[in-house]
Amino acid sequence: MCRWSINDAAKVFFAYLALMFVGMPVIARFLNIIFGFHAQDNTELRMLALFASLFINLSICCSVYYIVCVKYRHSITALGLSLADMSHNVKQGVKRYLITLPLIILAGYVVNLIFSYYGITPEMQDVVQWVLDEKSSFVLVCLMFFGIIIAPIIEEILFRGFLLSALKKSLGRRYAIVVSAALFAAVHIDVFAFLQIFILGILLGHLYEKTKTLAASIIVHITHNLFTLFFLLYLKYFLNGKVPAF
Repeated sequence: MCRWSINDAAKVFFAYLALMFVGMPVIARFLNIIFGFHAQDNTELRMLALFASLFINLSICCSVYYIVCVKYRHSITALGLSLADMSHNVKQGVKRYLITLPLIILAGYVVNLIFSYYGITPEMQDVVQWVLDEKSSFVLVCLMFFGIIIAPIIEEILFRGFLLSALKKSLGRRYAIVVSAALFAAVHIDVFAFLQIFILGILLGHLYEKTKTLAASIIVHITHNLFTLFFLLYLKYFLNGKVPAF
C-alpha cells in the first residue's frame, strides 16, 4: 500500500494545474530566450508550447518520483510501473477498451445533440484546431509523438499511479476511480468532451485497479489518442478539415 498521502497528491496536482495554466507562458518565454526562437508565426509558437508542455510534464514526473521513491522510499513499482503479466494485462485492457469505445462515441453523440438542441455549437479544443490548421509536417510529427506517447505515459503515472492510489486511502477504490476520472476529464478544459474523457478515465482507473500495473492503462490511453489523431488527420487531408455533422 502506498505511503504517500492525499496531501502529497493534492500538492502535485495543483502544481500541475498552476504550471500548465499559469506558468506555461512564462516557461515558453524562457525557452524562447534560451533557444533563440523568433516566435513570429504560429508554427514557432506551437513548437514553444510543445517544449513548455514537455518541460512541465517532466517536472511533475520528477516531483512524483521524489515523493514516492525518495521521501517514502518506495520502488517505482508502487506507481504501477511494472512489466508483470504485461501481455495478459494489455490484452485485457485492449479488449475492455473496444467494448467501452462505442459508449464513448455514443456519449459524444448525445452531448452534441443536447448542445445542438439549445443552439450551442461545440467548440474545438485548441489541440484539435492545431492539428487541422498546422502546415508543418515536422510540427505535426512532434505533436503526434507527444500526444500519442509522452502524454499518455505521464498522465497515467500522475492520475492513476499517483493520484488514484492516494485517493483510495481516503475514499475507497470505487470513489477514488470516479474522482480521479473527473479530475482527469476536468484538466482537459473541454466541457463538450468532458463526459467522453470521464468515461475513458473510469476505464483507465478500473484497469489499473484490476491489474495493479499501468501497462494496460498506458496502452489503452495510447490507443485512444492514436485513434483520435488518425481521425483528425483523416478530417484534415480527406475532408479538408471539416468535422462531419452527426
